[in-house]
Amino acid sequence: MSTKFKLENGVEFSPSERCLIGPDGTVLELTENSLRFLILLLNGVTEKEKLIHQVWKEQSGAISESSYYGQLYTLRKAFSQVGLKETLIRTIPRKGAQYVGKVTKVVMENPSSVTEEVSVSTSSPQQTTVDSVQPRVVDQNWCDKEKAETVNVAPRGILAESRLNKFASLLAVVAVCWLSILSVLTVYILLNHITN
Repeated sequence: MSTKFKLENGVEFSPSERCLIGPDGTVLELTENSLRFLILLLNGVTEKEKLIHQVWKEQSGAISESSYYGQLYTLRKAFSQVGLKETLIRTIPRKGAQYVGKVTKVVMENPSSVTEEVSVSTSSPQQTTVDSVQPRVVDQNWCDKEKAETVNVAPRGILAESRLNKFASLLAVVAVCWLSILSVLTVYILLNHITN
């Protein structure tokens, strides 16, 4: 039995194939952490601690918040690449994150037929509704791994660190130039004062 999710704008997500597929046929293979994170969000898990524990469960020790926020950033960029709005993954300040779009969960008993299809709405933080809808046959080969791309997006923490380093380097260059000019002016004024 496998599960697939139909998201907004005709985007589909297959956990067993580890990919998102856009309405234009764009196929994006997800990393293991992105896969776990997205499955949890689509199943209504919103608490930061639960997300961190489940996504990084095989790693012992503490996981930094930058890993958590970096994973949110990576998923949002993946959404953007397949035609979804990045804002569909909403940050709940100091509490966690939530998928706020429409999602239909398709449960398949075997590759050729659908046994159950349920629509899950996660548009509000407190309310998740599940409605039964008509089963339909789904092509199991819609997600071709050979065409899949891996999302390689730098986490927000790394980007901020890089920008900070560039800014510090620029300030250092300006400071050296300024001190050099002041030194030359001081020497010039002293020499001028001595010769007069």
